[in-house]
Amino acid sequence: MSAETADTSGRWPLTVAEAARQLRSGALTAMALVERSLEHIQALDGALKACVTVMAADAQAAALAADAELSDQRAARETSPLCGIPIGVKDLYETRGVRTTAGSRVLEDYIPDEDAAAVTRLRAARAALVAKTNTHEFAWGTFTPPTRNPWDLERIPGGSSGGSAAGIAAGMFLAALGTDTGGSIRIPAACCGVTGLKPTYGLVSRAGVIPLSWSYDHAGPLARSVEDCALLLDELAGYDPADPDSIEAPTLDFAAGLMDRREPAEAVRGTRIGVPRQFFFEGVEPEVAALVRAAIGQLQALGAEVREVDLPAELNEDLFASCYRAVQRPEAALYHTEMGWASERADRYTAAVRASIELGAAQLASDYIRGQRIRQAFTAKMRALLSDLDTLAMPTLPIIAPRIATLDEPLRLGEREVAASYATLRNTFPFNLTGQPALALPCGFTSAGLPASLQLAAGHFNEPALLRLGHAYQRVTDWHLRQPTGLAGREAV
Repeated sequence: MSAETADTSGRWPLTVAEAARQLRSGALTAMALVERSLEHIQALDGALKACVTVMAADAQAAALAADAELSDQRAARETSPLCGIPIGVKDLYETRGVRTTAGSRVLEDYIPDEDAAAVTRLRAARAALVAKTNTHEFAWGTFTPPTRNPWDLERIPGGSSGGSAAGIAAGMFLAALGTDTGGSIRIPAACCGVTGLKPTYGLVSRAGVIPLSWSYDHAGPLARSVEDCALLLDELAGYDPADPDSIEAPTLDFAAGLMDRREPAEAVRGTRIGVPRQFFFEGVEPEVAALVRAAIGQLQALGAEVREVDLPAELNEDLFASCYRAVQRPEAALYHTEMGWASERADRYTAAVRASIELGAAQLASDYIRGQRIRQAFTAKMRALLSDLDTLAMPTLPIIAPRIATLDEPLRLGEREVAASYATLRNTFPFNLTGQPALALPCGFTSAGLPASLQLAAGHFNEPALLRLGHAYQRVTDWHLRQPTGLAGREAV
């Protein structure tokens, strides 16, 4: 099933920002919003399989409390814009009293006693957490089985935050938490036609998030719009001593920095956008490349200065193995070994994840150290490149979402044949090496009706530039408001 057309006329799903405005005006109640979310989960999740655990009672209790708070005009003026908003939580985030599986039989019965730090922050904002969303086992993959893509049930939703992205696209919730170690927020955002933000490394606490790789793990939001991601980031960002990599950064009002009261051209004019000559556009599917370049052209038409730039020599096809995998695999293997799962529950892992853990455990320390040195050198050069630019612009994915049935077959990137997993990670993992913020946002649809995605990346802690540019783009386009049709009543194929 491919949705070649999209319906933008309906009032559901709302963006977080619009729902917040309606809640404050009294045009909508939090209970009505949550019930609509739960209805969509019940109607559509049989086909999409985006949710692991539905938290209906928790969400309804949060909605009751939100409506009481919003009915008090003084309290309503001071409460968070997330008050009463239905939100999904990736099943890597620990949730007090609610099963947290990390997509694995290893943790099929695990019920945490505490919330992850990001979940605590959402609860403090009075958000209504409606579901734990599906993820690849321990986030170790770019496909999220058995979740399907709402635009085409025969295609992957991306991963490993596939349940979060698919649920947003299908209107099951208005935003969600994801994690991103090699692209796991941005890849599913691109596949499912939603917006995803990987913040600067250390800006959002990962305390209580089951790790994949300490050096590369990021926590962040997915939503329909850039504005929505900014609203979530306002609640999620902040120093947390429970996360050893958390950074004390100046507190910013990300949503306020979007320049909503000015014309989009005022937000964009004079912004310096670098378009890489190497790597990111190499082998990209022609339709995807055309849509991304059209989006860059739209930003240029709004007044951005667009220039081609050369990337550090370290960014080549060998970097994935020599740096990314050289660090990620042994860190993951160490975690699973220290937890005792690799030995005591070895038979509960899928074969692919168990094999990856074994590869990581067998890796030489010299390869790990070399990978970290390559990463440091590459990061320094990317930091220098971004010192003279506001953002880089490129495709989030070089391909459209692959078909599930062909995942084991190699994909062609230009003259090369590569594994589907590498093809999906290729344009996203470099910014996990550097820890720079990166934003994925919809920028059009292919002739098959599948979403393409523009990726913007900025210097460390320059989320305001990303959000301002992305929001301006979404004010003059409607790609992020399109939604897949024809899902109701469908059964998974």
